[in-house]
Amino acid sequence: MIDNNTHIVFDLDDTLFKEIDFVKSAYVYINSYINSRFNIDLSKNIKKCLSGEVNFFDLINSKLHPDQNFPIEKYLELYRFHYPEIKLSKDTSVFFEKILSHNIDFSIITDGRSISQRNKIKALGLYDQVKNIIISEETGFEKPHFNNFKILNRIYSNKKLIYIADNTSKDFLAPNSLNWDTICLINNGQNIHPQDFNLSIDYLPKIKVNYLTEINI
Repeated sequence: MIDNNTHIVFDLDDTLFKEIDFVKSAYVYINSYINSRFNIDLSKNIKKCLSGEVNFFDLINSKLHPDQNFPIEKYLELYRFHYPEIKLSKDTSVFFEKILSHNIDFSIITDGRSISQRNKIKALGLYDQVKNIIISEETGFEKPHFNNFKILNRIYSNKKLIYIADNTSKDFLAPNSLNWDTICLINNGQNIHPQDFNLSIDYLPKIKVNYLTEINI
């Protein structure tokens, strides 16, 4: 399926890593921030926050005196802009080793804030290898809009393009319409957003895989 005439384009969150790991990293970082200033440790509650049993920011408000607390905007800033503790899974690492050994280049199209998304890519160790990083905050367009995909269409007009992503509600409509190949990484139960394969065919990937290593190179 993939050869030297292919340019691979990846989504980021819940495709190259599990977004819940970013959330956990942010909660741990914010807890460290609070603990260092007020000697209040919320770490025992983080698991409940990740499961949705407890709202993390409500938890902060319940544990801190109003004179100690910060505006919610401060915590959101810490959440969004911290340098995350995240990593590629073993299978994903093997896949990147394989495509790079075959001199197959890749880019990333992702929705989100510029600093947050770039920090994630750096933390995953991909920043020096990725050819193009296209982020919705920087272009002003979010998926499923065509704009960000057309950017790579112009750059790689002589290449076969493949988009690998996870979100059926927004990821595949534009690349399908542009005649890209589309591959969905199946949710292993840890994704933030559910996958719906009962949508119109225009929204659905052409191929589904459980692991990136299932893709033939």
